[in-house]
Amino acid sequence: MFNTMAKTIFVLVIKIVTVIIKRNEDTLLFILHKPVHMAIKLQASIFLFSLLILIGCRNVRNESSEIKDDPQIMNVSGQKQLYMGETDYPTSGTIRYYEQDGKSYVVQCNDRMRTIAVYDYTTGKKVGEKDVSRLLPGGELFAYNSDTIVSTIDADPSIVSFYCPENRSSMNVPVVVEEHHIEQYPRCFPEGAIFMNGKWYFSCYRLGEYPELMDKGKDRLPVLEVDFQKDKWEFIGGYPELYAQNNMGSLNYWVPFICGNTEENKILIGYSASPDIHIYSVKERTTESVSIKSIYADTIPLPLTKKGRDYFSDSDSYYHFAQYPHYGPLCYDPWKRLYYRFVGIGLNDWELDKNPLLQYQKKWSVMIFDRSFKKLGEKAIGDKYNTIYHFVSPEGLYILDKDKNEDIATYSLFTVNL
Repeated sequence: MFNTMAKTIFVLVIKIVTVIIKRNEDTLLFILHKPVHMAIKLQASIFLFSLLILIGCRNVRNESSEIKDDPQIMNVSGQKQLYMGETDYPTSGTIRYYEQDGKSYVVQCNDRMRTIAVYDYTTGKKVGEKDVSRLLPGGELFAYNSDTIVSTIDADPSIVSFYCPENRSSMNVPVVVEEHHIEQYPRCFPEGAIFMNGKWYFSCYRLGEYPELMDKGKDRLPVLEVDFQKDKWEFIGGYPELYAQNNMGSLNYWVPFICGNTEENKILIGYSASPDIHIYSVKERTTESVSIKSIYADTIPLPLTKKGRDYFSDSDSYYHFAQYPHYGPLCYDPWKRLYYRFVGIGLNDWELDKNPLLQYQKKWSVMIFDRSFKKLGEKAIGDKYNTIYHFVSPEGLYILDKDKNEDIATYSLFTVNL
């Protein structure tokens, strides 16, 4: 079904072309010398031209940002506390909820100590730990569960590893970027990896933006697909075209966020500077785009327009990122069949001193949309949460509270009211 914008353009094009034809009818008759066939030719031209406009709009859907902040659509309905072990701390690495043998757990990686901590979901007590330092000595870790762990290492080539502690087996896949693409490194942090149809998917980014090397969105590939069983890998996706047309400045805008919907075999890719979400179909290997705007980030002023390397200093770039809004992590709730997207609300206080940590003072909102990518609402949640650390369970969305107590990780439970 064509969207409203496409219909509007269609009607407008017909009106404009019709006016032009009427004003130049005599000239056209003289040129064609065939008045009877002229009307048919012109009608066909109008139809074909309008059809091209509609086809151009076909693959992009837009959801309005006009939905107001709805305090009632989501509320804090509880807490979950995880009791840290001696070497654990709340922001040690990626975190995930999983179920196994009829029980529920939360697993968190510790990149610094090279361990995997397992917590009982009900009690929050630590019930297990896996040491992966021997076979996964470096890089970022992600635990799908206590028996399935992957890691990524920034190198040339990059190394993506799979490790099964139960039988102490591991597999390593070296990844090399093709020459005509800007080199990107696969990452496990912040949102972890996605396992779907026997393959793994990792977000990709790197320090060193190289804006002058990017002519189109597909020059820079944001997702890596890895098949450990076949020892194969492939970069997929592409950035929105605004990334190719502008100089985005700091690393912050380049970090893509991914989430997976295993029921529909879809991977969503979000970008900090854009409301656009790319929807990649794993089975069909096609990409669709949908624009879902936040009421707090209807437009995001970009750092620069020049494509050269002479962009802002790091301090200026981070300051810009802190002052303006951005789109953050995505996650899918398979129990509620809903998507959540975090939005960082710009500080908009130019009296503040420049500080790289200023960006962590941003307030946040959570956008909610369904599997048809219809925006259902948005709620501001303030600045007391560390939104990088979150997970979804049958109860709802858990987000880590900002707390100086490193012995207990406190997560607030957000539930949706629809």
